[in-house]
Amino acid sequence: MRKLKRVLSCMVCSAMVAGMLGGCGGGQSTVKETTAGTAAADTTEAEPQTQAPEAAASNFQSEMDWERIGWQEDPEDLEWKEDTSPIELGYYANFSWFSLDWNDATAERVTAKTGVDLNFMKPVVDDGQKLNMMIAGNQLPDILTLDKNDAALKKMAEAGMLWSLDELIDQYAPKMREILPKEILSNYQMADGKTYQFTTWIQGEAWQKAAREYDQIVGTNQPIITVRKDYYDEIGRPEIRNMTEFIAAVKQMKENHPDKIGFYPADGSMSADEFGKSAKLSHYGIQMGLSTDFSEKDGGIQWVVRDDKFKEPMKYLNEMYLEGILTKDPFIDTKDVGKAKIEQGDVISYCWTISDGEKVPGDNPDTTYEILPPFETYGQIRTGAGWLATVIPKTCKDPERAIRFLEYLASVEGHSDVSWGIEGDTYQDAVAGAQWHMIDGKPVLLEEYVKDKNADWGGVASRNGLGEYWIACNELLWNLPWWNDQDERMNKFNEQFGKYVEFRPELDIQDPSPESEEGIIRQKAFSLLQQYSVKMIFTEDFESVYQEFIQKIDELGMNKVEAYWTEEYKNKTK
Repeated sequence: MRKLKRVLSCMVCSAMVAGMLGGCGGGQSTVKETTAGTAAADTTEAEPQTQAPEAAASNFQSEMDWERIGWQEDPEDLEWKEDTSPIELGYYANFSWFSLDWNDATAERVTAKTGVDLNFMKPVVDDGQKLNMMIAGNQLPDILTLDKNDAALKKMAEAGMLWSLDELIDQYAPKMREILPKEILSNYQMADGKTYQFTTWIQGEAWQKAAREYDQIVGTNQPIITVRKDYYDEIGRPEIRNMTEFIAAVKQMKENHPDKIGFYPADGSMSADEFGKSAKLSHYGIQMGLSTDFSEKDGGIQWVVRDDKFKEPMKYLNEMYLEGILTKDPFIDTKDVGKAKIEQGDVISYCWTISDGEKVPGDNPDTTYEILPPFETYGQIRTGAGWLATVIPKTCKDPERAIRFLEYLASVEGHSDVSWGIEGDTYQDAVAGAQWHMIDGKPVLLEEYVKDKNADWGGVASRNGLGEYWIACNELLWNLPWWNDQDERMNKFNEQFGKYVEFRPELDIQDPSPESEEGIIRQKAFSLLQQYSVKMIFTEDFESVYQEFIQKIDELGMNKVEAYWTEEYKNKTK
């Protein structure tokens, strides 16, 4: 029997994936820090608490409505099937919060099918030091996953420490090209024209087409503005199509309820911490078409603070302050305090997401907050460029098995094993399944499983492992069983907001290295934004403060950073 590695840690949820990750896992031993892809965990010979059932042989792929889904059935002769002999590969996830360690029902099922057993490793803290040490000592694991924007990725590739996917696929898994989203091997090439990273969570053309088909472009995390329905009714429900009409309506409601806060950005977008990271004003900015730090001008890129897309939302915040609608509360409140103010009914309107947009105010249980339709200026740019990158270092003991393991994980079959679970109509429990069945040519999760999963997300994840090992995730296939196009409420929101969502992968622009001249200038410029954002909002003379800020970043040399961004942008638009 293979050795089973156990870990005791806590899983943290990710917002990029809207609740698809998270929870707590338990076990008897702990994963040790390592510097190479070698055995690195205290292990015990033990039977799992619940024996994982094998996935029943099924021809489910032939039953799927591929035309509507916009994908295709796996080729029969994928190369991973040629060798399923036992092998252990060292795997490093560069996230201290990742709690699973290949000791669950999903891991057992995958190992039984492919022969691949993963020896999981991770850092103790997320400061990048562990990975930097591994790079410096050229002691990398067989497979490694990190944030696709991590500077270490470019460092390893340029140092010749990584296999190119193109080379490994052509040599060992040519059929793999047929099952990958086209963006993986075209949108992430380095200067030498080769692709070194398997990027996951891509919302590319196939995902976009399917998401619009199943009304999934807009999820419960879509930014919105909401108002108290009882107060809105009191003023006769005037039409609100833009920020000017919104301010007028809120001003009227506040005159009726002077003890209330007029507008409250509940998403934290008004905090100094957020301004120090980005100029896009989070959920509030999207109401006026601001959702990226980059502005296109004359074939290049400038910082969006120079654009009216930033200036106008800031002027409206200043106007709301001058009208007594916006207070300093959101700048100083903790998240818990802000949430309490909304739940108590202390605010007239707030900016957040669909999932939090229809709360019942504590001072009037007979009403709710009401989500407003999108403004005429509403606009959200998404890059759809993914989240994580999986790479195969040159230190990998068996690059042939490694790339073929990624081929398996990237396939429809791999997704059904790793993300969907056991097919069937009878639910026993979260481990034994079944977790999904086929309805109208699409996998659909069983209601009983969804209920158990939502009741104890982390606990279920630690036992069955489903939806957690996103090493080679294709987001279209990964979340397909969760998609429900029969949800009339979300269908309505998709109809209202979906047309304002635009995908621009070329705006997935890397920032300069923090140690470079441009990187240092960028950090200083964002520190200035952190200082001047408050001044711009809480001033009697917005224009003079804004122009002073622009002058400061010009003196700093922000044009050098913009030149760097422009070069990155042009490389993506060749």
